[in-house]
Amino acid sequence: MGFSVPLSRIVPYALVGAGAGYLYYVAANIEYHARAGTLGPDFWPKAILALTIAVCLYEVVKIALLGTRAQDTAGVLEEMAEEGIEQHADAQAAEPPAENHPLLLVAGMLATLAYVWIVQRLGFFLATVAYLAVFMWLGGYRRGRVIAAVSLIGTLVLLLIFMKLVYVSLPIGVPPFAEVTLFLMNVMGIR
Repeated sequence: MGFSVPLSRIVPYALVGAGAGYLYYVAANIEYHARAGTLGPDFWPKAILALTIAVCLYEVVKIALLGTRAQDTAGVLEEMAEEGIEQHADAQAAEPPAENHPLLLVAGMLATLAYVWIVQRLGFFLATVAYLAVFMWLGGYRRGRVIAAVSLIGTLVLLLIFMKLVYVSLPIGVPPFAEVTLFLMNVMGIR
């Protein structure tokens, strides 16, 4: 019976690791024309799957070697979280319940739907800057300069990550809006 507890804890990691192994095999067989000096479309999926496999193997070995002692070490973060909850329970009880804002929720959903519709026309950059600004304003933040800075810088970082590092093709928009995206791509060295 002592072995059944670790086995029941090993099975989920083994299943996820096996699934990740199969997906890694599929990703390794992606056919594409390689360009010199660039990562292929198989790089990021394979990297994530390799990390998943490594974590699953680590957990399986840890559980197999430590057995029931692994439960003691696995609960450290849980104990810390429970202590924090207990310490702040009195402070939370004194606070009034959070307000509900169903109209803001609906407005956020409509803003998201509008973003999905307009991103093809304005392009990723312009649509995302506007979307982030509107969403922050709907969330109750009213400092205009901060909203503008976060929207602009955040969108530029996302553009760089998606198009330069991960090689995701983002919508550039229709003329004249496409010119903004193409200009930024040229400045950032995105081809």
